[in-house]
Amino acid sequence: MQYLFFFVVGLSLVGSIASSSNSIQDFVDQLLSKYDNKLDVIEKNPLLVERIYRYYQQKYPRAEQSRDFDSTILMKHKEIFKENLKMILAHNQNPQSTFKLKLNHMSDWTDEESAAIRAKIPVEPIKTMSRIGTVQQRTLTVPDTYDWRNQTRVPNAVTPIKDQRHCGSCYAFAMVGALEKTYAQIYNASGPLSAQQLIDCSYESGCEGGSFVGTFRYIKDNGDRLNLEKDYPSTPNGAKQDKCQNSSGQVLNYNQTFALQYRQLPTNNEAYMKQTVYEQGPIYVYYNAGKREGNNTVLREASTKFDHYATGIYDVPGCPTHENMNHAMVIIGYGTENGTDYWLVKNSWGASWGDNGYIKIKRNSNMCGIATWPFYAGLF
Repeated sequence: MQYLFFFVVGLSLVGSIASSSNSIQDFVDQLLSKYDNKLDVIEKNPLLVERIYRYYQQKYPRAEQSRDFDSTILMKHKEIFKENLKMILAHNQNPQSTFKLKLNHMSDWTDEESAAIRAKIPVEPIKTMSRIGTVQQRTLTVPDTYDWRNQTRVPNAVTPIKDQRHCGSCYAFAMVGALEKTYAQIYNASGPLSAQQLIDCSYESGCEGGSFVGTFRYIKDNGDRLNLEKDYPSTPNGAKQDKCQNSSGQVLNYNQTFALQYRQLPTNNEAYMKQTVYEQGPIYVYYNAGKREGNNTVLREASTKFDHYATGIYDVPGCPTHENMNHAMVIIGYGTENGTDYWLVKNSWGASWGDNGYIKIKRNSNMCGIATWPFYAGLF
């Protein structure tokens, strides 16, 4: 009788809250707040899950909804959504976890859709990068906490969160994120730089992935020039265009007095990474964002939990630190929370992902390879 009452009340609440501004996760948490065994409630009320998923579809409509409905495809997405909902509820009830998860625009994605936004990082360029430029370790006194979004040394060093959509172009978004402090430093202005130009024009593979070095070489060969986003906007779906549209752009140097260069930071030296973030600016990092395909349970856990990160300090024990690097992001700060050190990282999966597009990742443990291949690009 308890679940029957819940079922009736729950369905009415779904309808009443569907027009509100609450997030889908806030709604689910409110709906299940009075129940200790939330997973049991979900399992025993399939129509409730159906209504929740319909609400979810209103917030995050799929292309399939605009075509003739294929019940098999839609059923598959609904089942994926249900499994992710159960995973999130179970994780968030674990008192030992250092971070929370939430439903978002990726919660009914297939394994193939999840894999598409994870870039293929070329291995060979990485092996030769150290010969192009490295930095020497120094000892600096830096603050315990720093956030480039809130500092006044270089206003507008961090621009709003971007969305790479269904395109494996994280390498391009990470590059512009790493260079926007340099643009702000030169022009004293906020200028989101064009990731689309790098997707279309650089020596990389468009939506099939790319590397730091190949992207940086394109910028150097282009006269240290890169367009602003307003002058070279993203395509509606983030895809690569057939040809480069505009190779001009803003010059990222001080009349050759200070040239745009990059430096590879020492591998697995997070103390030096911390110094560089404070002294120089945001840094570009490769990362193992996991993968859902295959039988590797650690990679699958890392993938589903990274996809649904909400708040707290992300920590997945056993996440590989050198193999399967498939994502690129930008470290914009660092700090300590409840005794645990973290990196503050800017992602490119939209503001509905993570903590308004950002994630805190455990520091000083090379979590998922974040300290394996770090780079700084700026004026030297």
